[in-house]
Amino acid sequence: MENTKPPSRRQFLKLSGLAGAASLLPASKSVAASSAQAAGPAKNLIFLMVDGLCNGTVGLAHHWKLRHEQTPLNWIQLFERVDFKRAYQETASASSPVTDSAAAASSWGSGQRVNNGSINVNASGQSLKPILSYAKEAGKATGLVTTCRITHATPAGFAANVTDREMEDQIALQYLEREVDVLLGGGARNFKQKQDDGSVIDYLPRFKEKGYDVVTNAAELAASHGQSPLIGLFSKSHIPYAIDRKNDPSLHDLPGLSDMFRKALARLDGQKDGFVLQVEGGRIDHAGHANDPAAILHEFLEFDACIAIALDFIEAHPDTMLIVTTDHGTGGCQLNGAGPLYVDSGSALERIDQFKYSFEWLQDQFRATGRFHSLPLKIALGIDATDEQAAIVQAALDSNAEYLSGALNEAFGKEIKDLTAVGWTSSKHTSECVDFFAFGPGSEAIPPFLKNYELFGIMTSALGLKV
Repeated sequence: MENTKPPSRRQFLKLSGLAGAASLLPASKSVAASSAQAAGPAKNLIFLMVDGLCNGTVGLAHHWKLRHEQTPLNWIQLFERVDFKRAYQETASASSPVTDSAAAASSWGSGQRVNNGSINVNASGQSLKPILSYAKEAGKATGLVTTCRITHATPAGFAANVTDREMEDQIALQYLEREVDVLLGGGARNFKQKQDDGSVIDYLPRFKEKGYDVVTNAAELAASHGQSPLIGLFSKSHIPYAIDRKNDPSLHDLPGLSDMFRKALARLDGQKDGFVLQVEGGRIDHAGHANDPAAILHEFLEFDACIAIALDFIEAHPDTMLIVTTDHGTGGCQLNGAGPLYVDSGSALERIDQFKYSFEWLQDQFRATGRFHSLPLKIALGIDATDEQAAIVQAALDSNAEYLSGALNEAFGKEIKDLTAVGWTSSKHTSECVDFFAFGPGSEAIPPFLKNYELFGIMTSALGLKV
């Protein structure tokens, strides 16, 4: 007769252990990589983050990539790797359950929650020493890479101290004084400071005096070699969206995030005492604020490609701690049900492909003449405008509104949602908890639920920094 008596607790645990061990046999690359993680302090830290990533944006990009390339996102594949620690991260600031990017980056960069709008300055006015300063003291090289202005909130959160995130010329000066070794992004306009007497101080000659190689386009970036410090400023403000760089020939001389990331790694790799590098896919946040489905999709896909670059690097450098995460959500992006039993959601998703340019590109076309024109709209989004829709956009142009995304959404938002099945909860940040992944020395200290400010101590401990 078959023995149906259930196993004892001791037997169950023994069997569970055997089953667990069997499941961890070297049947995948991830297990092999796990055994290669270095013991002891991490020599390097790569902090790979995307600004403003909602969970719904991950789902949108996941289904788009499966339909178009038949492969999952690298972000999704991180969930399957047994050598990565995974956590759920709370994103609040000192002043609100909904953080801004300045406070979020400061919590990582200095280990304290600060008020929204501040960068590494707490509510008492105390400046908090950022992680790149500690890394410099330990002899490590440092780097910041972003598709935003390099003086924007997230990169500044690892390297600067200002009471107001808008003080971007001061942030640029602090980068110079604190000698961040690699600076790649947009924001050239903030490296000139107007004085009270009307004169202008240009910081770039000072960077050159300190031995920096200064580059301004993709070709110059590719041609820059060696171990000297490097600063690349590729646009006056933020680097244009990935979808615009792909389709507008006038933007083909701009590097993408992958180009900048690879160059930063090449520049920093081989430093005797290692490096700390933050890399930000920054414009996902802006696309979320604009409720722009095509822009947010292609920005995240560009960032996702950087995960593969990082995975290649840590495979060759197991003494590297890699962190992949986001600072908060923006916009509440979601692919929604469409059609009876939602059977039309897939075809709606496909219609994002008819969008060739971002709302920002469209805004620039209208602003060039000060008038609404139907042709740029047709080129960018593949749709036509009624007289009423055209009047909404023209009114925004006439009022010199800083951004036209609000008017574009007022005029065309319902039509775009009906086309793509992509909806939004707002044009602002969200309080959602977010995905967090870590690999390498020190990652074992990551708890399953992580508050953003707790990460500073984990990173500095992993790097062996004296704090």
